[in-house]
Amino acid sequence: MNGVSQQIRDYLIEYLGALRIPRVVISTSGGIDSSTLVVAALEAGCDVAVSSFTLDDRESEDFKGARKLAQYFGLEFVPVLLPTDENLITNSTLDNMSRYRLRGKADIECFYPILYMIRYLANLNIRHLIMGHGCDGYFCLSKKGMIHYRHTLNSLRSFRKQYFLGGQLGQRKVIYKAAKEYGISYYDPFWGQQLYDLLINRSWEELNKPRQKEVLRAAFPELDPLQIKNHTNLQLGDSGIAETVGKAMLAKYAPKGKSSISAYNAVVRRGLVEA
Repeated sequence: MNGVSQQIRDYLIEYLGALRIPRVVISTSGGIDSSTLVVAALEAGCDVAVSSFTLDDRESEDFKGARKLAQYFGLEFVPVLLPTDENLITNSTLDNMSRYRLRGKADIECFYPILYMIRYLANLNIRHLIMGHGCDGYFCLSKKGMIHYRHTLNSLRSFRKQYFLGGQLGQRKVIYKAAKEYGISYYDPFWGQQLYDLLINRSWEELNKPRQKEVLRAAFPELDPLQIKNHTNLQLGDSGIAETVGKAMLAKYAPKGKSSISAYNAVVRRGLVEA
């Protein structure tokens, strides 16, 4: 394990140990980011349960990966089945857009499962939630990032600063707000200043070679037997969440539109959500 990986491991274990909470649920897609949090929490002595969401008419690969992770470590698995009923989706989406001022397509469709999960866990009397939100900002794996930012350290620093000070910061605030409203204490260790200072000046190759997110994988070799998949955005892969939400909204609010963006614009234009 190299020095950076060891420091990441030490930081995450120390962060989670300092919380001193009796029981915590870690929401995961089965990806490396949140999986490392499961191991770190166990090392810190936490009582850990694993949760993941999927549409109620299928089991996504993310969901299967999260369940496999829980089984591997002998942990309780808390499944969250997202409704596919169009009326439930549209009502929930309108409420989310209004209450949390969501307007962009990605935010609206990505927050549907996250906000539903928070409400669901609150009904189970779960009071402490951890997510791996923010970790992607260090690794620059988006299509735009790979094309424009990964090649020089200056451009990579610019990408990271935009990520943590821009839209992702707004997403973070929404998650915190929603969790607080439902009586849940929310934690996102990858936003820690100590970790940011450690990784802000690291090259793309240093963090992602020979494997994607290598410094995380090397920090937690306990996860190697699981052969955890590479990063995939929530909107992509086989989850079907963005497509399902978008189609429901399009059918109700802009049936002649070509994209769900037409539906979200129509909702705002018609005053169906608070300005």
